[in-house]
Amino acid sequence: GNINKDEERNRLSKDLEYNKGFLLSVQKKLANEKFVANAKPEVIAVERKKESDAVSKIKALEEQLAAL
Repeated sequence: GNINKDEERNRLSKDLEYNKGFLLSVQKKLANEKFVANAKPEVIAVERKKESDAVSKIKALEEQLAAL
């Protein structure tokens, strides 16, 4: 397909910023000792999965941006 590179770059940049913010919020939650001490292990596992998914997504978006 014929993709407008500027539009694609803008979209990827917005996605990247969103995911970085999301990752930061998850990391803050996991850094909160009170949260970690009181949360069920399943909840912690879900948050860690969110964290690793966000890291992967950020890496993929950065690679896509670099390729443009």
